[in-house]
Amino acid sequence: MNAIDDDAAMSRRDLFRVGAAGAAVATGLAAGTGSVTAQYDGWLDDVPNYDGTHDYTGQDEVTVTVGAGNGLVFGPAAILIDPGTTVVWEWSGEGGAHNVVANDETFDSGETVNEAGHTFEHTFEDVSEGDTFNYLCVPHEAVGMKGAVAIGSVDDDLVTPGGGSNGGDGDGGGSSEDGGSEEDGSGDGSDGGRALSASDIGALALGLGFAGTLLVPLFYAAHKMANDEE
Repeated sequence: MNAIDDDAAMSRRDLFRVGAAGAAVATGLAAGTGSVTAQYDGWLDDVPNYDGTHDYTGQDEVTVTVGAGNGLVFGPAAILIDPGTTVVWEWSGEGGAHNVVANDETFDSGETVNEAGHTFEHTFEDVSEGDTFNYLCVPHEAVGMKGAVAIGSVDDDLVTPGGGSNGGDGDGGGSSEDGGSEEDGSGDGSDGGRALSASDIGALALGLGFAGTLLVPLFYAAHKMANDEE
């Protein structure tokens, strides 16, 4: 490759990192605005610990903590269960006195309680797949102490209880299996992969849309400055 090509190129690996970051931003924005509204009609928009619907299908009994986290949330906030499953709400004793009341009055734990270990349960019988039951703690609704129980299926991102698979797949597992050259070139760029031309950079920027027009030029400028200093 001649000197002109050297000035107009960066490693494919480095640019793919930028592309992955832009895609992750776009995916995060989409996940935060679409599926919750579709399934829960915005009910969980102000719930601080909402991270998707936790999938408990296949289980006969599921426990939800009343007063989880800072004491003012249900944990988990949204669950997916089968028809006939019993949900047990168990008080942590944190955050003051709580209760569990469904919006449609399907279930109601009654007076507020602050005793750790107190439980209230409801079996979801005579329900249909796709049904959703939104509920709240009456005295703490204003701070986002709300939850949801979905039956059978849900238009939302599913979370596997005790899982965490989403965080581990793309963080270096692939590079360690592909051989030493990926890791050996991570700090240099010259040995880490084939060079990417300016036209390729433009194509990737178009593919990423608005995020690409911002991220790719900035990364390219920083890369070029590093080459100039060398």
